[in-house]
Order: sequence, then structure tokens, then C-alpha cells
Amino acid sequence: MATQQAEQQFSFRPGNHGRIVVLNSGSYIMAEYDEYTGLTRWQRVVSAPQREKVQKFLAEQYPVKSAPVVVKSKSRRTAAA
Repeated sequence: MATQQAEQQFSFRPGNHGRIVVLNSGSYIMAEYDEYTGLTRWQRVVSAPQREKVQKFLAEQYPVKSAPVVVKSKSRRTAAA
């Protein structure tokens, strides 16, 4: 008798600094997706087909954004004479 792994339900919540948190049905953090790099960091073991589905969904729903550019202003101090 073959056992079938139940299909897990995932939810996606925006986190801090462009991170999307992937939670399972028990509200455990499964992964974090970075919107600026497009990388998914997995915290728990997930089967390969489910992992691919989640990564595809994240890439479609949360496309990679360019990082905000910080412009440094020139120093207003004058050199000591």
C-alpha cells in the first residue's frame, strides 16, 4: 500500500525589507523570499515538486525589484587651512 503525502497549503505574507514569508497551514515559517534578489531561503524540508510550485508562484506574484538607490550627498565641510 503506497502512502501519499498530503498536499500542504502555504500562505504568503509580506515581511520586513522586501522579504516574503512562506508559512504552512500550521503557521510555521517554511521559507523566506527576497524580492530584491529573487532568492528563496528554505527553513524546513519540503518535497521537490511543492518547492518548485512555491518558487514559481513567488516569482510570478512578487517579481524581482531593483534595490532602492541611496545617494550620498557630498560633505559640506571645508578643508582646514
